[in-house]
Amino acid sequence: MFNLFGKNHNSLKEIPQEEKKVIFASILIECAKEDGKISDIEKEKIKDILNKKFKLQYEEIIKLMEYGIELSETRVELFSLIRDIKNNFSPEEISNLFVSMWEIVLIDGVIDDFEAALMRKSVGLFNLTDFDSAEAKKLHKIILKRQNSFFVFR
Repeated sequence: MFNLFGKNHNSLKEIPQEEKKVIFASILIECAKEDGKISDIEKEKIKDILNKKFKLQYEEIIKLMEYGIELSETRVELFSLIRDIKNNFSPEEISNLFVSMWEIVLIDGVIDDFEAALMRKSVGLFNLTDFDSAEAKKLHKIILKRQNSFFVFR
């Protein structure tokens, strides 16, 4: 989807799917709490994304969210989480994750300065371009528009 410069696809580590789920949930939780709080709408969107991505049962999603929040409360920096993503996710997985990150940032209709800074910082750390970020944001808006249209005409 996006051009991830300098990414050696053969250097990816094989980690258990459970660990990938935790990493994926953790970065979404970091996006949600970047503006100082995790709103109910952000929690619901994270649950929705985890359900679609990993096809989890509700109880599994709740446990994953709780564990991700617990990890988030003890984390003092994001670099190690970003490094885990870069080392263990394929470029396509990173692209999809980045779109999901935008979904969380945009779900409440407001891009807080801290959220904007996180997304700008993530672009560089994931070796994306500003164009990649704009495309991910645009893709999310298209998805959101389709979902809203679906609910309106239902």
